[in-house]
Amino acid sequence: MNNLALFVTHNIFLTKDEIETFISSGEINVVGHCVPVWVDAKTGKTTEPASEIFCVYELFKGEEFAEVEVIPRKGFLIKTPKSDWKSPEQIDYQKIGQMSSSDRLSYLKERDKWWFNNPKPQDIENLQNGYLRFEVKKMKQKTGGRSHSTQHVVEIASVSRLCDSLTV
Repeated sequence: MNNLALFVTHNIFLTKDEIETFISSGEINVVGHCVPVWVDAKTGKTTEPASEIFCVYELFKGEEFAEVEVIPRKGFLIKTPKSDWKSPEQIDYQKIGQMSSSDRLSYLKERDKWWFNNPKPQDIENLQNGYLRFEVKKMKQKTGGRSHSTQHVVEIASVSRLCDSLTV
């Protein structure tokens, strides 16, 4: 049974220009930081307080799904999630205007239900609003001959978000 797990939180802050470069070119190299914490589920022991590690991040627009890979002695290669999500067809207000009140309410209720059940997943386009967060889980990893699972939580945000959080 696998009782050992590694949780890594990645925090990357980009300037407005870096966000635009990343969105347009699909790749960028930046400095960020991560906080790795080992957890032994059997004993409940952790390596907290964990050290904050500053490192290089090679960010790429994902092809199929999000991925996090270690670049030894340097940092991480991160592929952001790609969404092939499609929004529903545009509302035809002329058509709705011709519906009875009960049909219109039913139609709008179904549309709201669709949006609730099919939210737009996170992808690189979220950075235009200054924030992207996603998780990557990897099972059956090996480090030093011991097997473990790994969970990466990646947060990429506008540097203004960091500045706004600072207290005077």
